Amino acid sequence: MKSMSTDRTAVRRRKWNSDDRIRFGIRLVLILAAVIYIYPVIFAGITSLKTLPEFYSDIWALPEKFLYRNYIDAFYTGKIGEYFFNSVLIAVLSIGLIQLVSTMAAYALTRLKIPGTNLILLLFFALQILPTETIIIPLYVEMTKLGFMKLQYVPMILAYVGWSIPGSTIILKNFFHTVPAELLEAARIDGCGEIRSLFKITLPLMKSAICTVATMNLNFVWGELMWAQISTLLTDKGLPLTVGLLNFKGQISTNWPQLCAAIIIVVLPLYTLFLFSQKYFIAGLTAGGVKG
Repeated sequence: MKSMSTDRTAVRRRKWNSDDRIRFGIRLVLILAAVIYIYPVIFAGITSLKTLPEFYSDIWALPEKFLYRNYIDAFYTGKIGEYFFNSVLIAVLSIGLIQLVSTMAAYALTRLKIPGTNLILLLFFALQILPTETIIIPLYVEMTKLGFMKLQYVPMILAYVGWSIPGSTIILKNFFHTVPAELLEAARIDGCGEIRSLFKITLPLMKSAICTVATMNLNFVWGELMWAQISTLLTDKGLPLTVGLLNFKGQISTNWPQLCAAIIIVVLPLYTLFLFSQKYFIAGLTAGGVKG
């Protein structure tokens, strides 16, 4: 029975691969999706090189002259440079803590005999599917009582780390299953402890997994707005780029070319990071689907 089911699956796959109409349809959908996602960035890039009169005369036209001054004004006058530094600091500290805690938690849940492992994973799944909006108010009240809201960067970093650990742990746990247990057993025989086995043996084999989780978490931390705005309501210091863009719009009276220049400054690091890490990212996604 199992052989017949496998043969039927293979036949269906060959049919899909050999049908030109299906392949053309899939490619067309992918191209349209890429255009939908990329065009706003292209539009912002073109607008960022225009003058304000050019923008209002024809928002779809190409700029007559490439006005790079908009980027300089956005970086200094609009304080995008300050916001950029804050976002980088928040992202580095958040991603570092997320990676450290989730990696050790995933290793422990995979390789160590921890009582209630399935219950812990079930709790992680429940936390992962819980909408962030439902815990914003309790989180704000709790951090206010603890005095964290008065500290710069701390409320955002703690929230991002707490929100990202469950999902990151689940993903990394699946990757740990792909590491041969014989390697760890050999390391234990040679007197290697669990911490040393994790950092000396397991992690070098999981570069793609670490890169995948780090990229996904960076995308969330870098672009998160709701909690960043709430946690900085009472201060004008430590504002990340997402909140800074809202203030930037008010400061320059909706100067759209400069605002688009600021937007390009925000999204450029994410595109650059993915461009250089896409090999590891894609390898991590494909490797995560294999268990054993």
